[in-house]
Parts: sequence; C-alpha cells; structure tokens
Amino acid sequence: MRPIFGLRTNLVLNIHCFSNSKLQRISTSSSSAQQPINDVPLFIASDELQRCTSLTTLRKLHAKIFSYGLYHTNLWTKIAGLYVSFERVDAARFAFEFLSNPSSYLWNILIRGYATHGFFGQSLILYWEMMQKGLKPDKFTFPFALKCCAGLSDLNVGSETMVFFDLMRASGVQSSRVSILSVLLACGNLGALRKGEWLHSYVIQTGFEYDILVATAVMDMYTKCGSLELARRLFDDTPGKDVVCWSAMIASYGIHGQGRKSLDVFNDMLRAKVKPNHVTFTCILSSCSHSGLLEQGKKCFESMAKDFGISPQLNNYACMVDLLSRSGQLSEAEELIQNMPVEADASIWGSLLGACRIYGNLDLAERIADRIFELDPFHAGYHVLLSNIYAAKSRWKEVERVRRMMVRRGTNKVQGLSLIEFNNVVHKFGVRDRSHPQSDKIYDLLDKLVGPMKRLGYVPLTDFVLHDIEEEAKEEALLYHSEKLAIAFGLINTPPGTPIRVTKNLRICGDCHNAIKIISRIVNRIIIVRDMHRFHHFEDGHCSCGDYW
Repeated sequence: MRPIFGLRTNLVLNIHCFSNSKLQRISTSSSSAQQPINDVPLFIASDELQRCTSLTTLRKLHAKIFSYGLYHTNLWTKIAGLYVSFERVDAARFAFEFLSNPSSYLWNILIRGYATHGFFGQSLILYWEMMQKGLKPDKFTFPFALKCCAGLSDLNVGSETMVFFDLMRASGVQSSRVSILSVLLACGNLGALRKGEWLHSYVIQTGFEYDILVATAVMDMYTKCGSLELARRLFDDTPGKDVVCWSAMIASYGIHGQGRKSLDVFNDMLRAKVKPNHVTFTCILSSCSHSGLLEQGKKCFESMAKDFGISPQLNNYACMVDLLSRSGQLSEAEELIQNMPVEADASIWGSLLGACRIYGNLDLAERIADRIFELDPFHAGYHVLLSNIYAAKSRWKEVERVRRMMVRRGTNKVQGLSLIEFNNVVHKFGVRDRSHPQSDKIYDLLDKLVGPMKRLGYVPLTDFVLHDIEEEAKEEALLYHSEKLAIAFGLINTPPGTPIRVTKNLRICGDCHNAIKIISRIVNRIIIVRDMHRFHHFEDGHCSCGDYW
C-alpha cells in the first residue's frame, strides 16, 4: 500500500457501521482484513457501488470494502469517483493514496475533483506528480489543468497555462471551449498580445468564433493586452451580442479610463433592447469611478431600482463607495457604507482607506484600518496601504508597528512584478531585479534618463519608500521599480516609435506614474501600463487617467 496521508476516522473507517447488504454475506479466507482477498466476488461490491446514491451509503460501503481487504484498483477508483461526485475530495484523496499504482483514470478523477471544487493549487500539484510518475496526460487531463491555471492569479501560473495549451495541441488533443477560454484568460493576464492575436486566429480556424462566450473572451483578452481598438472592432463584428458581451465592452472602456464611451455603449445596449443586470451596473459604475464621472455615476446607481427594478448588491455599493472616495467625498462614502442594507466587507472599507492615502486623511485611515483588520486581519495589501499612509506623514514608528503586525500574523507582502512581451516571450521584472541577461543595459539606460527627467520637472516622490533612510537612497530605490525596469527593457529592444506595453500585478505607485509621464515625453513613445485596477496610456508627458487613479 502507499502511505496514507491525512487519514481521518470519519472519512472511511467507521468500521462498525455495516449495512444489511450483500457484502455482509461475503466470507473471508484470511484471518487479517489487511491482506488482499483474491477469491472474493468483486462484482458484488462493484454492483453495490454502482447503485450508491448517498454519501452515507458510500461511507458504509467504503468501510466494508476496507475491512474485507478488497484492495482492487477498479473498486477504489469507483469509490474515489463517487466521493468527488458527493463533493468530498478529501475522502477521494484517501482512496487515491491507498493504492500503490493508481491508474491514469484515477489520477484524472482526483485532478478533476480538485479543479471542479476550486482547489486549483492541489490539482496542479497532482498534475506535476502524474508527470513525474511517467504517466502521460490525455484529453481528460489537460482541460482541468488549464482550468486550474486560469483559476490561479499568480503570473507564473499564467505562463504555465500557455505551456499546457501548447502541450495539449502537440499531443493531438482537440481543444475544447474550456481550454480556449482558459488560455485566452492567461494571455490577457500576462499582456501577451502577440500570442493573443495568434489565439484569435486559432479560434477562427477551429470554429469557435461564433461562440459568444469565446468571442467575448477574445475581446477581453485584447482589452487586457492594451489593444482597445481590436477589442472594439471584434465587438462590432460579433453578431447576437448578449448582456455579457455588452457588459464586457463597457468594462473595457472603463479600465482604459474612457468612462464617457462606456456610457455611450450602455446607451447603445438599451437601444438594442438588451436588459442590463447587476454585472452591467458594476461595470458602468466602475467606469464612472475610473473617469471621475461622479454625477453620471450617481444617476446610474439611482436608475438601477428606479428604471430597471434591480436592487443594488454588494458589488454595486462597492463601486459607489469607490466613486465617492476617489472624488474626495470621504464623509459621504463613509455614510453610504454605514447606511447601506448589505454588510460591508473589507474591500469596501479598503476603497475608503485608499482614498485616505490620496487625500492624506490619517485620522480617518486609522479608524477605518481597525475595522478592516477585524474583517480581514491577514490581507497584506491593507497593511501595506496603512504603512504608506504613515510613511507619507513620516510616522516611522507606526510604519514599523504595522510591519511587526504583519510578521506576527504571518502576512507576506505580495511581490511587485512587471511583465513585457517581446518576440512572443514574456519577460518578468521585480523591484531592483538583476536576474535578466540585459540587466546592465537596463540599469545604464535608467541612470542616463534621470538627468533629462529632472530637467523636465521630475521630483522623486520619496514618501513611497517605506523606510527611514537617506533621501538619496530613497531616490535610488524608486528608480529601479519593476515597471521602470520593464519599460527600459522595451526601449532597448523595440524600434523607435513602437508603443510599449507593460503589465503590473499591483497598483502603480505615484512616483512611477510621474516618472513614466516624463519618460514618454523624452523618448517620444506611447507607453501603456496596466496595473491591478486600470490602464494608463502615457503620451507626451500626460496620462489618460488624468492623474486620477
């Protein structure tokens, strides 16, 4: 037998709970239940499992099969499959671990079980273990591995999604709707435009272009890769647009800071007699928030119930709080949170905390932070945000207190990463990263840009450095942020005049935002940066967000 990991009494071994089934009439020829029984009519046990319709019955049958020493692979595979169908993946894992040589079919059952129920990390670990055992993935394995990659937000996993998809095609496995949706999502998350364009042609070749969900996913991919023009062209060419497709186009303009165009699409949607839903209003309210359209956002929010009979849900209230907060209406935002009919979660309070950072309201920030940490004490982002607020006020003791709090709670700060695609390869950079082969050239270019930047008015915003160190050291720390490294790489490797597209997994900091505006003017390039909230289109010293993000 294989080692049994995580064995729990209530999973399998309620040995005393025997039913009056056929299995009770099976006699054993061994004195020990731990020895395999070869002459037992296994078809009786298999028949009992075939007719099993409840978790309680399955547990009893499992206990009997275990006690009688029926260690046949087919039986335990059926047991695992039934546990997965009853949403008990932990019990299925026991059946899997019990066998010394699980079949590929059993591996697939467990990989599917973890993926279906949201345990994406465990599913991918099993996939790699399967590969290490020399078992070849098949058409049943790949779609669920891709689903796991899509379900995980880690940028490295996005790259693995691409690898999975290419392996699937190389193995002759026909692409499914799920696999195509997964790899399109990964392309968008990575900002891999060239790969995304190839995938779009692949969608057309395989006949999925008429699938409205796939078409919407392609549109979303173009949006996330910074090509709003291609997204709009596809939207216009897509027949039979449903509410999901319309909402996606509204959101596309929103994250690119073109809120008024989002409103235009919303009005076109109403003229097309497509009824909006909660998601549509989340998209339009978010668009208003990113563009500072306070009055328009308020009108849309009021129209939900008044004109469409839709009661606002938590996400809709969250967008309104964000809109009010970004507009500087902090008191009104707090009042809305306190009076709304649904209970606020940490993310809603977090929007208000972010506004406190922008508007320098330390008193409100401290009060809000206490509430946030009650709701979500382990969220690294909120701790870092509070540290930023303290650092901006030079409250270094408080910065250190928050850092100690993070250590005590085991909360790790998410590493800032920036990605840029070049020659169909996605290059990744971290803060002060020197792992790239062109690091010397990248750092030299940034050092050379500092002088011209300062002559054009660049002043490093050193309050974004969360350390009480000398001003010169702070400036150096800011210069080598991940997005600046990625942009320098783009400048080195692409022809003059070519737009540079960078994807960042966190919010762009204020210093990088100011620096990139000036860099775009110096090098006469369009620089497009997508952070975790929106797109920034930098051109000739200006940003499309109007410094409102």
